[in-house]
Amino acid sequence: MSRRRGFTLIELLVVIAIIAVLIALLLPAVQAAREAARRSQCVNNLKQLALGMHNYHDVNGSLPIGRQSGPRRTWAFSIFANIEQTPLFNSINFTTDFYQPQNTTVIRTAVNVFDCPSDVNSAALEEPSSQYPRAKADYMVNWGNTHFDQDRASNPFAGPYNISGQVNVSYLNAPFSLNKSAGLRDMIDGTSNTLLLSEVVVGANNGNNSDHRGDIYNDDHNCFYFNVYSTPNSKLTPDWMQGYCLYPNQTNPPCVDSSSKSPAVSFNAARSFHSGGVNAAMGDGSVKFYKDTISAQTWRALGTMSGGEVIDASSL
Repeated sequence: MSRRRGFTLIELLVVIAIIAVLIALLLPAVQAAREAARRSQCVNNLKQLALGMHNYHDVNGSLPIGRQSGPRRTWAFSIFANIEQTPLFNSINFTTDFYQPQNTTVIRTAVNVFDCPSDVNSAALEEPSSQYPRAKADYMVNWGNTHFDQDRASNPFAGPYNISGQVNVSYLNAPFSLNKSAGLRDMIDGTSNTLLLSEVVVGANNGNNSDHRGDIYNDDHNCFYFNVYSTPNSKLTPDWMQGYCLYPNQTNPPCVDSSSKSPAVSFNAARSFHSGGVNAAMGDGSVKFYKDTISAQTWRALGTMSGGEVIDASSL
């Protein structure tokens, strides 16, 4: 009578160990492939937004206003009709502020083209327990090379600006600003050398406490824009925020409450969950990936539209 030979315990353990090693080797490759797909979708989103900006420009002769003070709203309201969101555009009441009940439908709506799939917080709501919770987003307009109030003549900090002992930085015009429209013709530095939009990391809330970063429908500090004062994903220079800074908290980027600082200004950097840099749309509609290691001088030059700076390709 023949005897069947089975696996010994040692052989079984060896097989399990080999399978575990193979899975451990395969998992990073799978994760890398998924991130590559997410990053590709992020690039496509920025291309759609840049195309929407150009379509808006073709119809109106200029880019949208970055933020409007009366009634209060941001650039995001202006381009819905140009990014295939006509029903949302038609639901906007342009005669009242963004947070009024007439605009509840708009500000609660998460639009896919505004969200980067790599950001784990892109679906978060700002001030979810308030009367006007708002959908957040990952793509913001270029607000220039200094800070939130940089283009207000009455602002006491509108002159050359520096923090932490850095060199003085003078505001040299950005594509988006307060109550003003710029056109592609105003990009004297060249549309391919001028940032239009880039990514930010959406700030995760902590209970009833909110982080304003990613609050795209709100015209307030740190909400709908990014600055190039600090380089992409900057760790040395945290974002300066007028309140609404939650750090450390989950995956939120570094920030400080600058309300009591002198000068009491605010700015926030372009940030992403992509390894090594951020995606950004340029004035000509192209999308480029800028590394975290880009020099501050070059990054600030890309953030101005009429500064006359020379962009050295070797420093990108």
